[in-house]
Amino acid sequence: MLLAGKTAVVTGAKQGLGLAIAERFAKEGAHVVLADVLDATREALELGGCFVRTDVSEETEVAALIAHTVADHGGVDVLVNNAGIEFAKTILDTTVEEWDRLMSVNMRGVFLCSKHAVPAMAAGGGGVIVNLASELGVVGDAGVAAYCASKGGVIQLTKATAIDHAKAGIRINALSPGPISTDLLESVFLSSPDPKAMRADFESRTLLGRLGRPDEVASAALFLASDMSSNMTGANLILDGGWTTR
Repeated sequence: MLLAGKTAVVTGAKQGLGLAIAERFAKEGAHVVLADVLDATREALELGGCFVRTDVSEETEVAALIAHTVADHGGVDVLVNNAGIEFAKTILDTTVEEWDRLMSVNMRGVFLCSKHAVPAMAAGGGGVIVNLASELGVVGDAGVAAYCASKGGVIQLTKATAIDHAKAGIRINALSPGPISTDLLESVFLSSPDPKAMRADFESRTLLGRLGRPDEVASAALFLASDMSSNMTGANLILDGGWTTR
């Protein structure tokens, strides 16, 4: 029960990594507030927390999410900025509209959620923010230019905000998974000319020769959100099966 009595907000929590993280946090005793632009699934509702429909790129909706959490639970102890989108294109193939939409979720969403959560955390004596980045924010890759740029930005935003808010008792770290078997990654595979070849390439580029699992990411997020990582802030925890080691 590493999060007993804590209130945790998880964005992008309907499915994939967000749902896995929310489930793990609930098992560890947290009151989980799930946020997603999509309607809640049965699995999300069965966690026993609450679901708030939220577009993280819209400030009014983010402000309402945090206000709702404070009103119902008395504060915000943990924020997991997980919401994100991805597509496989070079900058030549990417439209301005596609670029802006990806950045509005992957970058502005982290900015807005953190902006509104930090005062609530400070008022409660501190808190923890976990920003989901990616190994592709560290090393880059072909055909995913916008995504790489956004996740590199998340890592740098993590460092800057960790510096700014440490004195308020707020720890802020990034978590950079490698290729994880989720619906989001499947959509990236399907958007490529040869999905099977792209999957095989991803698997072969990890030292472990496989895609990661959502529960492995959830365990790492729990580590960062709990007192197990009490001496960590401004860090980027890479969980990529050895992808970046090469």
